[in-house]
Amino acid sequence: MTLLVGCSGGDAREDRSVDPAPRVPTGRGAGARGLGDFDRDGYDDFVTPMTTWNKFRQPTGYHLLVLPGSAKGLDPGRRRTYRDFYYGPLLRADLDGDGYTDLVATRTDRHAADPAHREDPGTAVILPGGRKGLGDPVPVKAAGLVMASAATDVDGDGAVDLVYAGHHPNPIDTERPDQQGLVAYGPFGKDGAPARTAELKEAASPSQAISGDFDDDGYGDVLFTDPDPGEEDADPPSANGPSVTYFRGSPRGLTPARPPANLGNETYDGVLVPRSGDVDGDGIEDILAPGYREVGVAEGPASGRLTVAYGSKSGVGGGRPNAVFDQETPGVPGDSQGKDGFGRGAGTGDVNGDGHPDLLVDTPGEDQGDGRFTLLPGGPGGPPTGADATAFDLDSPGVPGRHDPSGGDGFGATFPLLDVNGDGRSDVVATAPGYLRGKGGLWLFPGTPKGLGTGGRIQFLDPSGLGLPPRTT
Repeated sequence: MTLLVGCSGGDAREDRSVDPAPRVPTGRGAGARGLGDFDRDGYDDFVTPMTTWNKFRQPTGYHLLVLPGSAKGLDPGRRRTYRDFYYGPLLRADLDGDGYTDLVATRTDRHAADPAHREDPGTAVILPGGRKGLGDPVPVKAAGLVMASAATDVDGDGAVDLVYAGHHPNPIDTERPDQQGLVAYGPFGKDGAPARTAELKEAASPSQAISGDFDDDGYGDVLFTDPDPGEEDADPPSANGPSVTYFRGSPRGLTPARPPANLGNETYDGVLVPRSGDVDGDGIEDILAPGYREVGVAEGPASGRLTVAYGSKSGVGGGRPNAVFDQETPGVPGDSQGKDGFGRGAGTGDVNGDGHPDLLVDTPGEDQGDGRFTLLPGGPGGPPTGADATAFDLDSPGVPGRHDPSGGDGFGATFPLLDVNGDGRSDVVATAPGYLRGKGGLWLFPGTPKGLGTGGRIQFLDPSGLGLPPRTT
């Protein structure tokens, strides 16, 4: 069994006597209050995909594991496992307006043993939140909504909408047919039916998406990225179509717009997929874009960097100048080496509870793929700069376990951040799919007034005790 990346988002309520409905999400990764807690008990809940394998190293299932939060951290005793073929993105939103956060995923029979089911591209499903946590999956009743790429309120009516980019394959991709993009408008019924649907044309596809109200006009915007250029070492944008498309929200729904410039995520291997989060604490979501940092022939391939393109009332890049971080930034531990991938994962949250966002950055390729993550604190003086940054890996004092000398642990933080223990500070749930030769592991780093807690505070969970059979070798 292998743990993959998790899905989470939000801080617990400050006053548990008050039970407000989760706000309409404008982005994925902003640490929005209320969106992490499926049962509204005051503790955010963690979700991660899990893969089971047979002895031939073939996947036998792509499951979802839900670990509720509690005052003591993750509670495996109340876990729930959805055993089927699920994949992401995993999105959190209150889709039916009942005040509980729901989870959106994609379920497919594409990997089923019966060949007759392997052509199934999938169906978006809603796992409804409620007093007892997430319920049974309900298919979204919108023909053509294979998956939800983003969940946001694109028309400003107060209801969450689901957005699918469609699928426009390159000429050599014969596995799936061409499919039009779609917007399924909320609110959604308990039966999964949207209020209405509309086609979405000219979205970069196959694509991944981020959403957020990047210009603070009250409408959710969506940025689609196709990370595959269609041929090796192609110079983006690909000849097969646009690799990045951007849509602004409006009373009429999504309207095409010029993509934000100077994100620094175009590479000779394609376009890297950004995330969203409020880095400077102004209430407007920003774009966190990974990119390459050339380190010279002697170091091998390019290393990583992260560009923060700040949102503003005039749009992304119209206010505060972009900030660029890498392992040469003063205060950031480490140094830039080939294949480090600094910035390939990033998110925001208030780890020390001072009211100012902190920035968390993954470096998945560090030390031959063993991985690490780095906390860049913000504060009263402004957004993170790299000063007082701290890096965590499996060799950090107080972290259970030890990295594999041959590499490949894949240790890293999951995004967005959660307040699992309900103390008002963001915690970090880290995974390592390759740990102990594929056994995997989960580490919960609690937020504290001094940053992330170690020294006996970290909770470690062995995946073999979480209800699914271990990987067979």
